Amino acid sequence: MKIVADQDIFAVEQIFRPLGELVLLPGRQISRHDLVDADALLVRSILPVDCSLLDGSAVKFVGTATSGIDHIDAHWLDKAGIALAHTRGANANAVVEYCLGALARLILAGRADYAAGSIGIIGAGAIGGRLARKMQAFGFEVVICDPPLAEKSGMNAEFNYQPMEAALDCDIVSLHVPLTFAGRHATVALLDADALSRLRAGTVLLQTSRGGVVDERALLQRLGAGAELHCAIDVWENEPRIDAALAGKSSLATPHIAGYSEQAKWTATLMLARQMAERFALPASIAAQSACSRVGLAIAPGWARSSLGVWRIIDHCLALGELSSRCKSWAKGIGPASDASQLAAEFDVMRKPVLRRQEFSALDLTGLELLSARQRRWLQLAGFRIQPAR
Repeated sequence: MKIVADQDIFAVEQIFRPLGELVLLPGRQISRHDLVDADALLVRSILPVDCSLLDGSAVKFVGTATSGIDHIDAHWLDKAGIALAHTRGANANAVVEYCLGALARLILAGRADYAAGSIGIIGAGAIGGRLARKMQAFGFEVVICDPPLAEKSGMNAEFNYQPMEAALDCDIVSLHVPLTFAGRHATVALLDADALSRLRAGTVLLQTSRGGVVDERALLQRLGAGAELHCAIDVWENEPRIDAALAGKSSLATPHIAGYSEQAKWTATLMLARQMAERFALPASIAAQSACSRVGLAIAPGWARSSLGVWRIIDHCLALGELSSRCKSWAKGIGPASDASQLAAEFDVMRKPVLRRQEFSALDLTGLELLSARQRRWLQLAGFRIQPAR
């Protein structure tokens, strides 16, 4: 069988080469011509997949190495008899750690209070639910809004679901919903001008869901009015044409990398391979040994002595401040006449190094002797593997 794949899908060659003829191409450049005799197509969120790309091709399986599928016309694929696979949940831990990294950066910059008592989580699926459990373990009051999940769960609900107004009243608001355009619970412009007006001055807003879930014009207007909102934005309405004004007024602006880590990408690619093998009844074995690294990290003595030591460690692991500075500087150069293909190439170059990010569980921490028992416990709750101090 012939498999056409985005060349930047993590470990795609290692995992998919044994399954058939593998053709690797730049993801944004995959065209209808490339798919005439292909059996399967593997993409990332950067390639729209619809009738114009696939009609008349031999493709019977589309796999996207993403949790969201708003770049895919799933309805058309279903009508055309083309199987669709996604990797929802594979990057959940990476996104949760990004949220912790964003909070760490804001706390260290004096834009958030590490003792803030409440977080409103809108969307409690694979990512939002995991973040909720972690923040509860940290001692935060967690307010969860997820009407579709509340209706589905009924009396067996894990969380006490509350209206969105209650979530928006928290010290921190974090978004974890898909981008949907129809139905009672459509999420496009979920945070519109009215919803944004409910946020108190000093609120931290974490946007890692999908561009379009927040009305960017309304948010920019709110920020322009002098409201002290501390926004960490990773997803944008018109990627890669990021709104430079909104990026500049955000506390953190990053290029859609919250779900990027070696561990998340390995898991996603493996999930796609297993779904494709099942779809085509392939006898070939699938690589199961992870290609991910383990990295040593020495704790600076000064971190251990600080009450913010845990947040300093988390901030060091994510390094979002440096990435945000690069992203904001890059966005300033975007103009109405900027070439779309050039912007896309530059956007991808900015994102690619983050693919090597290690999740906390892959980091071997040393120099923990000066940490207090409480600090070590917090690191464990964050996801680090901590050996008992000698």
